[in-house]
Amino acid sequence: MSAEWQERVRRRLVHWVDSGLGTGWVVAVSGGGDSVGLLRVLHRFGPELGLRLSVAHLDHGVRGEAGRNDAEFVAELAGTLDLPVDRGQWSPTRAGHFEADARGARYAWLAEVARARGASVVAVGHTRDDQAETILHRIVRGTGPRGLAGIPSRRPLAAGITLVRPLLKVAREEVRGSLVALGQAFREDASNNDQSRTRARIRHDLLPKLAAEYNPKVAEALVRLGELAAAADRTDRRRVLAMVRAATIEANSDEVSLDREALGRYSRFHRTEVLRLVWRRAGWPEAGMSAARWRRLADLVQRTDAPSLVLGGIEVHLEPRTLVMRRRGAPVETLAAPVLEVAVPLELPGSAPWIDGRVVTTLDPDAPRDETMDLDRLVLPLSVRAPLAGDRFQPLGMGGQSTPLNDFFRGRRVPREARGQVPLVCDRLGIIWVVGHRIAHRVRLTASTDRTVGLKWEADAAGGRANEFFSTY
Repeated sequence: MSAEWQERVRRRLVHWVDSGLGTGWVVAVSGGGDSVGLLRVLHRFGPELGLRLSVAHLDHGVRGEAGRNDAEFVAELAGTLDLPVDRGQWSPTRAGHFEADARGARYAWLAEVARARGASVVAVGHTRDDQAETILHRIVRGTGPRGLAGIPSRRPLAAGITLVRPLLKVAREEVRGSLVALGQAFREDASNNDQSRTRARIRHDLLPKLAAEYNPKVAEALVRLGELAAAADRTDRRRVLAMVRAATIEANSDEVSLDREALGRYSRFHRTEVLRLVWRRAGWPEAGMSAARWRRLADLVQRTDAPSLVLGGIEVHLEPRTLVMRRRGAPVETLAAPVLEVAVPLELPGSAPWIDGRVVTTLDPDAPRDETMDLDRLVLPLSVRAPLAGDRFQPLGMGGQSTPLNDFFRGRRVPREARGQVPLVCDRLGIIWVVGHRIAHRVRLTASTDRTVGLKWEADAAGGRANEFFSTY
């Protein structure tokens, strides 16, 4: 089984493994030529790369005896290659939603298999032809620039698990030609020829017609379009992320507060993209948000007389300087009076007074410090304030998951009556240090950290209650 395309795949695999992707791989195998080709090429290069492979096959429960025969074929192939195999069964529950439901069920099951196997990677057999079909399908259906990017070669599947597509730049005929040369059998799914489905008509009718009558290399042209669109999208995503940082005042799963002046400086397109991103980060459902609703929300920012709205289950309130979006039904807590009524500015480097002590920041790597953060992950300015009802925090060690600050205090066994005295160091995006306890996940040091900032709590000599409290940390 030797072909030039396999060497291209090997180089991609080497790059992924060297970048820390992990060596525990679950290979999704339907029994078709693409997935069997994927399994064989991974099995060939696996020992060289130190890959620990296993096979997974999910029967979608609609092809009866043919589906069971596919499952047996995959199990026998895995046994021939001396690989462990997981088999699953799923049945559709809704009429008219088979493809979407089957895809969701398949990926959810594959993530479960990966977790059970201790694997960090799930590999699927999409080829260049699948990419071309996807892009053309989206053009026919109607899409924006992001949709033209097609399907990515890798993406997060679940916490700690990455979905990869090693064959995404390989033609289907190359894969199957190698299988024939190797004498490796594979299964043909008759449902792939069912032209009552749009995807099958694109594969068997539209693409061949475009190749025959317009451009014999139409598949390559579509994939190239996708690569250009993906590169442009990555650049624009970085721009939008910077806009989000500049416009966000506070954000958690219940409420997002944005600076209207900052939003108003962006184009309508970028305002919409900022709103989409903060909405998604809050974990709010997007199913009820049509393109028209996103535009309406973006336009709301510049109005002076807009009423409160409910869009997609989210309450939207326009205030003089802010746009506030709140999950409908989320409790609006009565805020307890803070220990200090206002946030205290914290210079960098510098210090900010707090009750019986002060918070100090330093850029000197040799200066004493309690905590060290990645300077480039901070969104200045910094301030020190008291805890407020409804605060959420992303503690280091929780993988970026947020928790109510009260729950964090409870886990740290901070007495209820003492919680209001704990200073919080914040940047524009929220809490970055619960003083004496923990920093936020997003400001942690990583392998790419270039610049750091140190933070330290200095108690006054005549400590009183606060000094006693901080001495128990």
